Amino acid sequence: MPRRTGIGIAVLLLLASALPVSAEDLPQGAKLGPPEPLPEASCDTSRADAGGWLVGRWVAPYSRWEFSSSSAGLAWRLEQKPDINAAAGWKDGATLTGPVQAVSACSMRLVAGEGGEEAFTFDGILTDDGKIYGFAVNRSGQRKRWVLRRER
Repeated sequence: MPRRTGIGIAVLLLLASALPVSAEDLPQGAKLGPPEPLPEASCDTSRADAGGWLVGRWVAPYSRWEFSSSSAGLAWRLEQKPDINAAAGWKDGATLTGPVQAVSACSMRLVAGEGGEEAFTFDGILTDDGKIYGFAVNRSGQRKRWVLRRER
């Protein structure tokens, strides 16, 4: 009898592994990137905005972002911890800075570079839950997904 029970369990496990897995069943976590493509902006992105919602500190796994406002406009600074940079094609502990090229009430475009050449671009959307979903592209065309949240 015990042998039949073992076979029955094996058959049940085999059937369970054949069931389709929906997206809701997959593990969710802070280190997962934003959805691709990015969600639609919840604001009119054609209208200019001063970017006050962006100013301050934001964090993502292995990085810290800071946005500041001055008479010259909005600027940003990204400090990355070592380890993540190798996968992204940057030096360990890279610090990137640049201007906020465009901003609306819920979207932004950031650039960094030298001598007029863009080495890094970032396009992001502010979500209804207060996070920024975005994609960065470096000089060699590598893409990286980001989810930023306000620093606590």
